[in-house]
Amino acid sequence: MISARTLRSRATTVVVAATLLAPVLAGCSQEPKVIRPYTPAAGVNTANDTVKLRGLALVHADGQARLSGMATSSHNDAITGVTGEAMGPDDSVAGPLKPSTTRVALTANEGRNLVAAGIQVSSDDLKDGLLASITITFANSDPVTVLTPVISAGNPDFTPAAPTPSATPSAPASGSPTPTSTPSS
Repeated sequence: MISARTLRSRATTVVVAATLLAPVLAGCSQEPKVIRPYTPAAGVNTANDTVKLRGLALVHADGQARLSGMATSSHNDAITGVTGEAMGPDDSVAGPLKPSTTRVALTANEGRNLVAAGIQVSSDDLKDGLLASITITFANSDPVTVLTPVISAGNPDFTPAAPTPSATPSAPASGSPTPTSTPSS
């Protein structure tokens, strides 16, 4: 026979245990706070069936922009070009990007730093803080199009990815005098 004191002690133990376990068990049934995967960075992600592009951004200075991010492919492939359009503040097309024809080899299952690859586009319509719609084409895979953020090269996090100035000098306008050197006396 169980005494009243033992019964009361067991009942108290069950109530205390239930009180302590209730918040823990309630937390197990809630949905996670983040249901969709996201990139905790300035760039964007995209992919096709064989190539994954992660953290894509255009690092911009003086009308030039370098593609920043990482590429990996499940088989040997190559980026064969980048084309696109600068977007305006209302997400309308502001102007075309001068395309890049830089070929970047992608080795199967190895990440490729796109900053080091030197892919650059240019347009006077690129503006820091806005977007550009870019299409990246591949030798052996389907092209991908993605809205990519345009980030200032003046941002300390992106200064190492700043674009290099265009190496193409502009020719003097016809009829313009050509500079000549004068001998110094």
